[in-house]
Amino acid sequence: MRSRSYLVPLFVLFSLFVFSLVNASLAGDKTTVTVEGNVVCLLPNYEKGTVNPVIATGPCTNDPPHEHILVSKDNKVYYLQGLHEGLMKVALNPNHTDVKITGKAEQTAGGWILYV
Repeated sequence: MRSRSYLVPLFVLFSLFVFSLVNASLAGDKTTVTVEGNVVCLLPNYEKGTVNPVIATGPCTNDPPHEHILVSKDNKVYYLQGLHEGLMKVALNPNHTDVKITGKAEQTAGGWILYV
């Protein structure tokens, strides 16, 4: 009986390990999508400590460094992330309304992320 007493905790640890691997692989799943909507620049206001959402009427390269979100036609909000090259394409685009952006979408606990 004593020789089998270690099997139960070992089985529980093994099960937890397998479960964590399955969750990690599912969390990494990203689907390639094309999202149509408006790009919103999140311009910082350092004096007030706030952020001003603005839909730019041209390239936003003259503004201070800032983040972008994409509000889709069905009102989903995507935080835009990715390599410098992909993010610069968004910033340099003169049109920020009714744009189509293709990337890998991932739903997280905090919302949608679109990797461009």
